[in-house]
Amino acid sequence: MAPAAGAVLLALAAPASAATISDHASSAAALRDIKAAIAVITGAEDAAASGPASYRLAAQSAINALVGEHSRQFVASVPNPGDAGGAIGQVNHLLDRRANPPFVPVLHGVLVNVLAAVGHLQDARKARGLTAFEVASSRALEDLDVAQGRASEYDVLGGMAGAIANTGLGVPAGAAILNGCAAPARTGYGMSHGWLAWRAVTLSDATIPDAGAAFIRKDGNMVVFYTAAAPMVRHLCDTHAAAIRPTVTRAKPKPARLIEVAAQAAATKALYTAAQAKQGKAVYSADCASCHGGNLQGVAAPAIAGKDFLATAKKDGWTVGVIRTIVTQNMPFNNPASLKPAQYAEVIAYLLASNCYPAGKTAFPEHAPTDFATMKIVTPAHPAGTPNMFGVCAVK
Repeated sequence: MAPAAGAVLLALAAPASAATISDHASSAAALRDIKAAIAVITGAEDAAASGPASYRLAAQSAINALVGEHSRQFVASVPNPGDAGGAIGQVNHLLDRRANPPFVPVLHGVLVNVLAAVGHLQDARKARGLTAFEVASSRALEDLDVAQGRASEYDVLGGMAGAIANTGLGVPAGAAILNGCAAPARTGYGMSHGWLAWRAVTLSDATIPDAGAAFIRKDGNMVVFYTAAAPMVRHLCDTHAAAIRPTVTRAKPKPARLIEVAAQAAATKALYTAAQAKQGKAVYSADCASCHGGNLQGVAAPAIAGKDFLATAKKDGWTVGVIRTIVTQNMPFNNPASLKPAQYAEVIAYLLASNCYPAGKTAFPEHAPTDFATMKIVTPAHPAGTPNMFGVCAVK
């Protein structure tokens, strides 16, 4: 039977040199140790031809890489394909802190899976036949695959690779740390709330690899690698900015109802044509729906139509100009500014129509007029169409 996780934990000690290892170096070492253990296990079947001693040796070698030299489960007479600290020692070093950076829950998941793998490898080391070894080692490989993770996942499913690609663990010691809420203005690592949003390098610089980049964008003389966590970081930045925005409390007389209606009617005047919105629906389906949802309700990105969207727009004082800037300069998120000006105008027309704005005879312009900067996004006084339960109007 595999030893209990608690028993394994009692057999471990942090590496003696942990205090001198940077978070980036320690996380990279842990990932190398996990990969080394995987390589040893996957190569063990070929070695099994020479008898049980070979695959039992392979199981212990993988254990050595995972537990490190400071564990009682380490066997010095067996080759260690990892480093002295071992994957568990490196992860424990990263978790030994009072702060709670976003990689902490991810690394707890890594630790649990590595401990489970060690237990299965202990079973494999005691196996009396190749079949029993293969069963136990396969279970260990499943756990180690989860522990290794994917750079394309930034949450608890990301494992060690995801934590390195999407959090501060990906920033080498001494590297330039920049504001991840802002667009890259110079080379460095864009960080916010402990998350890594992007990495910017010059075109001639090869010191920052693109491993883990969700997409890459050329910006002047720089190449920017955006992480899988970048959309979530953008949302955190927007939420934080809204929370700290000063609130004006001075009293002012409430306008008469007729004035309110007149102001709202002016703010929701016709800004697009019905034909333009129909064409924009097709563009949206092809380039936007994967993130914002087929019904504009939001999936990997926020909702952009309906009651919740309009409530947020009103609270934050969004204007048509703001929406146009966001759409034309930052969307689609995986390929910003890649659509033609006419397509962007059509998409915005579709968004206005979906938010029940009335259509008119003048198309939404490809270049924004100055009055867009003061034209607030509000709930139309007289919806153009019949809103559904979410406040979204269908565009046919």
